Amino acid sequence: MVRTDISLVELSDSQEIAALLASQPQPQRPPTTPRARLSTRSGRRHRCQCGGCPACAENARWDKIFNEKFADPNYYKAQPIRHTSSLSWPPR
Repeated sequence: MVRTDISLVELSDSQEIAALLASQPQPQRPPTTPRARLSTRSGRRHRCQCGGCPACAENARWDKIFNEKFADPNYYKAQPIRHTSSLSWPPR
């Protein structure tokens, strides 16, 4: 089957393209007003640490739950240097 709907692409000169772009009207944007920030992030929020209010009791409860489940007591301890290949683990 012979294809007969071949289209040609013609390259234009850069001066011609610049003239076409210059002749197009530029879209006008409406003037923008400065937006006010909803909140400032300069200050960090600090949790109450009185130990007696309900918020402190709830925070202490969740800290305890997190530490029981996820805290690793050996995380900050010095790790021994292994002089073996990582391919040898796990031992057979």
